[in-house]
Amino acid sequence: MTLHVATVATHSERYLPVLEKMIQDRGIKLKKLGFGKKYQGHFMKDLEMIDFLKTIPKDDVVVFLDGFDTLMLSDTEEVIKKFKETGKKMLISIENIRNSFLTHSYHFQKVQEKFINTGLYIGYAGYVLQFLKEMYSSGYNKKSNQTTWSSFLNKPKHNINLDHFGIDSGSKIFLNHSPTCNNKFKFMKDQKRLVMEDKTRPCFIQGNGVVNMDYIINGTGYKDSNIYKDSLFWERMKYNYKAVFKTYPILKFFISSILIFLFLFLFTVYSNYKNRKHETFNLVFS
Repeated sequence: MTLHVATVATHSERYLPVLEKMIQDRGIKLKKLGFGKKYQGHFMKDLEMIDFLKTIPKDDVVVFLDGFDTLMLSDTEEVIKKFKETGKKMLISIENIRNSFLTHSYHFQKVQEKFINTGLYIGYAGYVLQFLKEMYSSGYNKKSNQTTWSSFLNKPKHNINLDHFGIDSGSKIFLNHSPTCNNKFKFMKDQKRLVMEDKTRPCFIQGNGVVNMDYIINGTGYKDSNIYKDSLFWERMKYNYKAVFKTYPILKFFISSILIFLFLFLFTVYSNYKNRKHETFNLVFS
């Protein structure tokens, strides 16, 4: 059984060179879709995948990864074995969001009681192609393919059997990690693997929100491939700016509310201080 690994990357940045080398060392080549094109939005990832899936055998297994912030930690045999054990034809990753992170609930729907992440999924090429074509056969959200997927999966009726679709709720294959997630794991240097609290060892990790994963890269021996490490700080700043003002506009309300509260608090403290000082001056003068 052949395993294909694909991503959509219009250019190279962040951890893409590391991911390419990790996949190459496992005997396959990362398929970079859309390279050199203008990025139009996350929906472009799905449309590029539709075109790619038409070119490979329907019984092959394909993995899609967000290439800028994903690392591969296992061999291909483990990926295929874990996928086949699920009995599904397609499996998508989830984000183990903290209950306190309300902005995620404000923007995204849950699927099977979990927040899915469309940046990591695996499936038989033929089924994934049918799934994506069905999902994009009608209108889709041009701002968020996450919304497109969640809305489609939560619809009551489809022309594709969703009994074959599943979510990787235990992160056996895919681990999404960010400050908003409630994951507990350790990097075991002797094994060169991430091991979660329940002993699960994910095959891939995605550092959502430009998470610094240099310690994993160094620990797995790919330091020399990490050619963009010096620009990671600025990429994180750019991401945070975009998250506040574009992706999660409700954060603007929260931040503005905090700033207004802080201003009013400081103004009140200053006014009280000034009034007390004035009263003391009048008392001494009289």
